[in-house]
Amino acid sequence: MTTSRHRVVIVGGGAAGVELATRLGRRDACDVALVDRDPSHFWKPRLHELAAGLLGDGEEAVPFLAHGTVHGYRYEPGAIRHVDVEAKQIDLAEVHLPGTEELILPARKLSYDTLVLAFGSRVNDFGTPGVLEYCDMLDSPTQAVRLRRRILALALRTAGDPAFKIRIGIVGAGATGVELAAELHHAFNDMHRYGGLSPATKLEITLMDMAPRVLPAVDPRTSAWAQRILERMGVNVRVGVGVKSVQDGSFTLTDGSHIPCDIQVWAAGVVGHDFVTGLGPFELSRDRRIVVDANLAAKGVRDIYAIGDCAYAAFSPEGTVVPPTAQAAHQQATWLAKALPQLMEGRTVTPFKYHAKGTLVSLGVRQAAGEVPTVPPGRSVLPLRGWLAKMLYVSLEQMHRVTLHGYGRATALWIADRLRRTTYPPVKLH
Repeated sequence: MTTSRHRVVIVGGGAAGVELATRLGRRDACDVALVDRDPSHFWKPRLHELAAGLLGDGEEAVPFLAHGTVHGYRYEPGAIRHVDVEAKQIDLAEVHLPGTEELILPARKLSYDTLVLAFGSRVNDFGTPGVLEYCDMLDSPTQAVRLRRRILALALRTAGDPAFKIRIGIVGAGATGVELAAELHHAFNDMHRYGGLSPATKLEITLMDMAPRVLPAVDPRTSAWAQRILERMGVNVRVGVGVKSVQDGSFTLTDGSHIPCDIQVWAAGVVGHDFVTGLGPFELSRDRRIVVDANLAAKGVRDIYAIGDCAYAAFSPEGTVVPPTAQAAHQQATWLAKALPQLMEGRTVTPFKYHAKGTLVSLGVRQAAGEVPTVPPGRSVLPLRGWLAKMLYVSLEQMHRVTLHGYGRATALWIADRLRRTTYPPVKLH
């Protein structure tokens, strides 16, 4: 007599979701389904490179259908709409051909024995008037490609109008905002070198944040060094001042000043998706993230877990919250892949514990800024700068690739990257 395999449904194909699906699928112990509205995975820390034109469309995408076939999980396209915790089913929305009303799949239900929510987050507009109407964001490859095409259109205009300058305003001096500002500077110089367009001197970038310094979460020494690099690139850094409102073509700051812009980017903070409030009987944090316990189980419901940016995990007596970062998502996926088979059997597991491995922020092709904790941890940090920090930064994606593809294919992809850079221009002019 045969018994059906335990059904694990993972909603969200970001870093946390796809890593968990890959690890569970390889073991062939469960029937694993990965749900996502997009057909492929893109590593979110590289969205700023896609926006700046340093990556082409689909260049780093991992198609779920092909990847799932190789690694033992199946892909279920669609956006989640509701969770029926009693019937153990999720409702998925209709799937249409992109950009059309042509129906590919009707709305449907998907049953589970264990549900893992890993659908990420979105940029936090903090209720600022005009943000959603006038600002570009970097939550998805689609948004990044749209921003790149807008920037390229303005870059082409500079070729025909020597007096024209491109004014880009970026709100948020955390990792995303700083990396985007730096990569845009290098991308424009590459456009000039390989495409005959105007160099970065035609680019006026203003980076704004209400925090007192750029990269406010890192050591002040690292922050100061990163700001000096940005200022050498010509980036106008405005810190210690917030954005009061956004209009079409300008930001109004809390000090009463106005920043005119041709392109407006909002990269400040993260918050849970709007649909989470109606998703099911979940306990939510103030920023609309699903509150989980020390086993990453959603509080108040059975057999449902949350990992990655959509999870609010606070374990310490001081209420320290696991940050919404790629390294946190990786650690949670790794832990849950090992613990879930034991949890499904009702066994006790060692609770999840987040270990901060440091911070690395790219500042262009050959340099980065960051820090790693010293030994013993918690005492101080070791600042990292320049090419060594950049090498470590690049290694983070390689580690992600190893998780998804194994060492052999990850090495082949790394070699292919090197060869592509010797053959094609570093910036994509389309």
